[in-house]
Amino acid sequence: MRAIGGLVAAALLLAACGSEAAVTTTAAPSTTVATTLAAEDSGVVPTGVAPCDLLTAAEVSAASGFEVSGVRDLPPLDCAYDLDTGSNIFIFVSIEDGMGRFGGAANLYEEYLKLVGDGETETIEGLGAGAVCCPFRTLAFDAGGGRFAAVGVSGTYAELAEPLEVLKALAEAMLGRL
Repeated sequence: MRAIGGLVAAALLLAACGSEAAVTTTAAPSTTVATTLAAEDSGVVPTGVAPCDLLTAAEVSAASGFEVSGVRDLPPLDCAYDLDTGSNIFIFVSIEDGMGRFGGAANLYEEYLKLVGDGETETIEGLGAGAVCCPFRTLAFDAGGGRFAAVGVSGTYAELAEPLEVLKALAEAMLGRL
């Protein structure tokens, strides 16, 4: 039950990224969320790459089929690529900074793994040391060496209602930079 509550909280944080209020906020929601992982004990390390450096606008456009109308840096963990779809849809990238944040990619990956047995998520073969998808249309992955990242679709995403292939293509591009 705690895992489901954590996922709901994470989904609410990610959904908030698509609101106008989140765009004008100076700090990403994850900076104030209490940590849940003991970073020194988990083997999780910072990705070493800023989230907006993991994908280019051209890669997001090619994978999604939509032009990128803007890129928003949401430090310390997130980046959003706004898509020109006529609706509020964006691709987001989340990284791990090794601080054990609840909203970090390592925690997201671990929480998604817990849901595989229930059929709420599925493991994805061939992406890094492990990958799991798709509650809230997000793919979280272990890039190896204690580095974790995630990529997802948020906003009013009817245009990308089944985004798994888009997310896999974007995760592949991200792995090359981790």
